[in-house]
Amino acid sequence: MKVNFRKYFRRLLAITVTVLLTVSPASAYADTNTNKENVPSTVDVSDFAWPTGPEVYADAAIVMEASTGLILYEKDIYDKHYPASITKIMTTLLAIENCNLNETMTMSHAAEWDVDFNSSRIGLVEGESVSLKDALYAVMLESANEVSYGVGEHVAKGSMTDFTAMMNARAKELGSVNTNFVNPNGLHDDNHYTCAYDMALISRAAIMLPEFRTITGSRTYTMPATNKNVARPLANHHRFIRKTLNYDGAIGGKTGGTAEAKTTLVTYAERNGLTLIAVVLHVDTGLHAYEDTAKILDFAFDNYALYRIEDTENINNSGFTSLFKDFPAFVKPEQSPLRLSSNSNVVLPVTANYKDADKTITYTPVKEFVHGNNVVGQISYSYAGKYVGATDILYYNKEYPLTKAAFDAQWPDYLIPPELVFKDSETNVTLGSGSSEDVPVDSKSTHEKDSKKQGSSVLKPILLGATATVIVLLIGYYILFIELPHRKRRRRYHENHKRRMDSMRRNYREDYIE
Repeated sequence: MKVNFRKYFRRLLAITVTVLLTVSPASAYADTNTNKENVPSTVDVSDFAWPTGPEVYADAAIVMEASTGLILYEKDIYDKHYPASITKIMTTLLAIENCNLNETMTMSHAAEWDVDFNSSRIGLVEGESVSLKDALYAVMLESANEVSYGVGEHVAKGSMTDFTAMMNARAKELGSVNTNFVNPNGLHDDNHYTCAYDMALISRAAIMLPEFRTITGSRTYTMPATNKNVARPLANHHRFIRKTLNYDGAIGGKTGGTAEAKTTLVTYAERNGLTLIAVVLHVDTGLHAYEDTAKILDFAFDNYALYRIEDTENINNSGFTSLFKDFPAFVKPEQSPLRLSSNSNVVLPVTANYKDADKTITYTPVKEFVHGNNVVGQISYSYAGKYVGATDILYYNKEYPLTKAAFDAQWPDYLIPPELVFKDSETNVTLGSGSSEDVPVDSKSTHEKDSKKQGSSVLKPILLGATATVIVLLIGYYILFIELPHRKRRRRYHENHKRRMDSMRRNYREDYIE
């Protein structure tokens, strides 16, 4: 007899996840929808002191590691300062996130005439059309203020008010705490401000985009001829990228400066797997801004190391959670459906050991599995009380199950509601097509609420169906037991009445004849 091992394995996986999600204490559900398993470090780091950074000219400065967001150096990082042209990092970020770089941007009257003619410009004029890609090179390399204005209008469909609202909303979404933007180029306004921490968050989001990385790292670029002008050569203002000053590992950045903001500077640099973001604000001179940047970047590169979690954690042989160690007993390690997300890192002081980091494992409820990677949990790492990195735990599903979302999209409105078919979708975990096991996905109270809501959605069509059935039965009863018998009685009555009338007529004729 042929045994379906895949079927039994899927059931085993479902049972394993079910046990892991149900055996944890109820208190784990008090304030969260996840289960956590903490693995303390074996090393006492209570007296550990993080590396102390150098003194700088800047009134505010920060170095942030890009993949983890870990702050490696800080000085007054939440103090409010004017950003000047490093604002354009946010403008470029929004353009890439919301538009196609092949789109055509046309300069408006306001873009040409409402921007200070004494500020940095490349001479685009009203009615001039360029690709959005070319415009962003002008924004990031030549810091063109009129082009920044045009980009803002293009992204927000002509409304600068809407664009600045988008800037502030995106900043808040990224976690900014002391930022308010009122224009897309950073020209001075008392209400246009940020802080070193917020600027690092914005710069981190931008460098994650390949298009942004290419633009910010370009030393020169030639904007093609347009409908109004000949081709224009563009050169990056950042001295580390332009190579008028040398810094090993610099991959991009943005300059800024006004009388009120003094010098501001954002710099990206990579060495030994570390991608760092340095921000300095309110620096007295440009040379001091570059000196500060080199100093704090060197400090971070010299004192911190990056560990790729994929290289250091063996998910199938790890001893800190039963979820992982149970799988090798049933499948080969290389065939396990569990894996860790790629490009996940931990950053630690060079004096620390990776094994010294504390691990917190969080199991994430999954309503229904889709094809491919599904996040079923996360491992977070901390060291000496400070977050140092995280990675997602992924379950890879080879099957192509019909998920509720796909079902809803294809199900006609006039047919039975999908809830009748997927009535257990809130609590069932589908492991491939046609195979599922019940898995608690939330706290008891939340589950009861979901059950009531689900029961209500299922009960409504059932009641409607029952009502229709009763009506049909009543009509049938009326026809069979009232209408048909009564019709027969009426027929007999009319027949008898007709016979009586006929008899009376005959008698009348006979009497009349006589």
